[in-house]
Amino acid sequence: MSEPIRGSCLCGAVSFAIDGKIGPAGQCHCSKCRKVSGTDGNAVFYTSVRSFRWLGGEANIASFAVPGGAGWTSTFCRTCGSPTPHPDAEGKIYFVPAGLLDDDPGFRGYAAHIFVGSKAPWVCITDGAPQYAEGFGSPVMQG
Repeated sequence: MSEPIRGSCLCGAVSFAIDGKIGPAGQCHCSKCRKVSGTDGNAVFYTSVRSFRWLGGEANIASFAVPGGAGWTSTFCRTCGSPTPHPDAEGKIYFVPAGLLDDDPGFRGYAAHIFVGSKAPWVCITDGAPQYAEGFGSPVMQG
């Protein structure tokens, strides 16, 4: 078995490890992801709940349900405000913000860009990954 991939928040209060397979990284460009990250979007990947484990600080995680956000919730460290991993609605996978990783996950570049139809006007996507107007399954946009 290979070494786990570890990650943590900015202050180190929240930490985790992934002991199994991870999915490819994607970049979401929706307005909510831009606001929660403070950047042009949110780079994220997923792993199964079975592969994910908290090393510390799980009690230090807070959440904010976006009013009118159709179930969209932000989870973050109470101390430093870093976004934190969170499970999907079915509790089968964890979505992990890629910027939290302390170790090399092995992927290079994004597998896809989603919600490109609402990306910030100052963003230029320059890689060759597919660009979906909204989520996966929506029309693919021309780069």
